[in-house]
Amino acid sequence: MDRTCRLLRYLYPIVLVLTSGTGVLVLIENLKSETYDISQDSISLPIGVTLIIFLTLALMHLLQILLLGWAHTNSLRGLLLKISAYLIATLSLLILVDRIVYWSMPHHTVIAILYGVTAVTFVAFQMQTFAQSK
Repeated sequence: MDRTCRLLRYLYPIVLVLTSGTGVLVLIENLKSETYDISQDSISLPIGVTLIIFLTLALMHLLQILLLGWAHTNSLRGLLLKISAYLIATLSLLILVDRIVYWSMPHHTVIAILYGVTAVTFVAFQMQTFAQSK
């Protein structure tokens, strides 16, 4: 595995952590500045969903790396593992796009932009792994 792919393998989770952490901080800051006309209990739902999405994407990333590591052979088993890994990658990309669309509203543009950066990092990693899997 070349150096760029290794870098992207670690860069994507770091960007994902920064995006999720910043998203939670933006939500808390908006609550403190009374941007929301709601109680503190109802703000916990977007914070909880942000953390669940982070855990889901991180676990899917680890699962994809594991599947691609097992798929070194040119057998049917290797092909099925690669297909599974790229289905997981497609699902991860759909979740990232959903997060970009969901947070594309006033007072949350920072979160949407960070999810966009995360998606670009993710796509760069996927292109690198796809090029190496040939």
